[in-house]
Amino acid sequence: MKITKFSKEALVQTLLLTLGSTICAFAIKGFLVHQGFLSGGLTGASLVVYYVFPELSLAKIYILINIPIFLLGAYFVSLRFILYSLWGMVIYSIMLHLVTYRVTIADPMLSAIIAGGISGIGIAIILRSRGSTGGNEIVGVMLHKLFSLAVGTGGILVNILVLAVSAFLFPLDKVLYSLIYAVVTMQATNAVYHGMKKREAAIIISDHCDEIADILAHDHRMGITKLSGKGGYRGTDKTVIFSVIHRRDIACLKKIVLRKDPDAFIAMMTAGDVTGLRIGNQPHW
Repeated sequence: MKITKFSKEALVQTLLLTLGSTICAFAIKGFLVHQGFLSGGLTGASLVVYYVFPELSLAKIYILINIPIFLLGAYFVSLRFILYSLWGMVIYSIMLHLVTYRVTIADPMLSAIIAGGISGIGIAIILRSRGSTGGNEIVGVMLHKLFSLAVGTGGILVNILVLAVSAFLFPLDKVLYSLIYAVVTMQATNAVYHGMKKREAAIIISDHCDEIADILAHDHRMGITKLSGKGGYRGTDKTVIFSVIHRRDIACLKKIVLRKDPDAFIAMMTAGDVTGLRIGNQPHW
């Protein structure tokens, strides 16, 4: 049976979602629960209930708290994102139940930092799959779409709210370490997620722009735009090539340009926010 491009993409995204959910569950059960730390968002709310009523299942608590968030998210994000998030929530809940290994670290500060880094990586992988485990990710995506906040920054606002309430219920040192965990998680999420999505904008000035443009567009399928320019010193007319590419294509582009014109001018700039069907780096939530 022929596997379509769509089915391949769905398989890859499902695997990424499963991997990210497993990583996040390991950070919670392996570090936070062992230290008695809290988390932000709905995971944090679930932990609060779990610490107060330890006889209850953390996974079941998380599922019950997520239900209204999914209902609200259906009005702000796509059905596809909701379905992937539902899958992520199920996997995350299962892993919360199955993971029993605990990492013993004497220094609580180090434990909070490591857990935050692991959680950030897991969340970034989940968002890269265009899904989530529910909770903070859905709220973060809604705030991203409504106010253009970074996905990790939107989540930290919810984290602060949960931790503020927790300050009245738990020892202050636990809350402060939990806040450190939340900040590290936010930074790691932004660094890993936006780092994976960055593009490079190339400006090329050469006397052989037509040949270079033909090779880039037809042989390597890079999107290009030809612009008309004028030299500032001599006033001669110039053709300028503008192209937004993946970082992995930088070396290829430079090699092609310099092979045709060793004296070509090439300027590369990081394009952190690109919207477009093929090369855009904004998620289609």
